[in-house]
Amino acid sequence: MDKDTSQLQLYQHFLSFFMPEGILDFFEPVWMETQSLDSRESKKDILYSSSLHIYLDERDNRPDDLQELRPNGFTEETVISDFPVRDRKAVLHVRRRRWLTPEGKNVVLNVYPLAATGTRYCAEFAAFLKDSLGYDAGDGTLPW
Repeated sequence: MDKDTSQLQLYQHFLSFFMPEGILDFFEPVWMETQSLDSRESKKDILYSSSLHIYLDERDNRPDDLQELRPNGFTEETVISDFPVRDRKAVLHVRRRRWLTPEGKNVVLNVYPLAATGTRYCAEFAAFLKDSLGYDAGDGTLPW
């Protein structure tokens, strides 16, 4: 195993502590950045000093019987809020793969339950908000 491979495994192991359960099985991190909150956001989000944006692209998880499909880029990203990390709002930007059939038809293969139903929160974060604060992310009402 070369140094680059072992470093990649180390990074992915480290990221697994911060990411929703199992997401790294289907998606790979491609970029991360921290952004300052603009004045409008900072008034709304007084709990956060900045936001951490993690960009993830779907891995090539085609089953053996669909290897004839050709890559056709990615879908538009889905933006999902996750648990805050060290006083930073965590935002996941997830893109799924698109494929072309041999006839040229566009296909998206996999659908992953990334966000809680009716929300833009990862499932674990939505459950936490509901259990600890009484906030049902699906109905849009705030507990305060």
